[in-house]
Amino acid sequence: MLQLYVFRNILKSFYAKYYSIIDKGIKYIILFTAMMLINMNLGYQTKLAVIHIPIVLSVIGAFLPYMAGVVIVAIFLLIHLFTASFELALIVGIIFILTIFLYYSFGKKDSVLLILVPIFFAIKIPYVIPLVVGLMGSAVSIIPILAGVLIYFTCLFAKQNIGLLTNTQSVDIAQRYTQAINGIFSNKTLLLFLIAFALATFIVYMVHNQNIDYAWQIAIAAGTITILVSIFAGDFIFDISLPLLEFIIGLVISVIFAYIYNFFVFSVDYTRTEYARFEDDDYYYFVKAVPKITITAADKKVQSFSTKKKNKNNGGSE
Repeated sequence: MLQLYVFRNILKSFYAKYYSIIDKGIKYIILFTAMMLINMNLGYQTKLAVIHIPIVLSVIGAFLPYMAGVVIVAIFLLIHLFTASFELALIVGIIFILTIFLYYSFGKKDSVLLILVPIFFAIKIPYVIPLVVGLMGSAVSIIPILAGVLIYFTCLFAKQNIGLLTNTQSVDIAQRYTQAINGIFSNKTLLLFLIAFALATFIVYMVHNQNIDYAWQIAIAAGTITILVSIFAGDFIFDISLPLLEFIIGLVISVIFAYIYNFFVFSVDYTRTEYARFEDDDYYYFVKAVPKITITAADKKVQSFSTKKKNKNNGGSE
């Protein structure tokens, strides 16, 4: 365990030293992954479905704020959707615009959740989002999370109903909008994930802010239980059956990620908790101090002893 703490401190020092480069690298990976997933699943616009377009756009986005990167991916997605269905592109565009206006004043950096949520859904571990964001974000982080869920299921609807969306001759525009809206928002699985993610994020956020020992670990466990209860309740209430093995594996991996995040960000020693009390003219103050676990690698110094002088002295005495 000691070596793990040493390794953690080495990584934190490395990140602090090269923050700018690492941050740009992370943004590049997120943007490139999002656009490649769009190309693989919704490659309706063939001019964008070539690898050098995502590479160039991701490089540009890596040097811009997170909000600008989200806008780049949003435009990339809307072009693909517009090629298949103007109605669907309009719905997704409205989701993006409403989310940006609702959330922009609260936390610009968390806007990346709009594209991170669909990415984690695509790689089958979406449950990491409410667990980790509940620890690192705020209550309003629920807004971009839910918007990301909506965007993922809208794209999934587009992928599964491309034939219906491109058949514009037999129905008028009002009917096409009705079909698209009903097809998306009548999805019981979408409703289930919206409820589960909102509840789990809120519970993790509230519990980890409590003044109790091991609050972060308890918050992760509470969020995990919330997801489990929500999904199994959805099975009974909405008659939704998710692939059980896929769900369990995804949830276990998500919990592991959450505890790894806790280890690197909030590692404290509750066994050495100290309490203090003091007062002024108006208040009594009760302070609880929990020390962080900070262990650094010991400096190893190798001291060499030369025997030349000793041999020389021995030789002189003879």
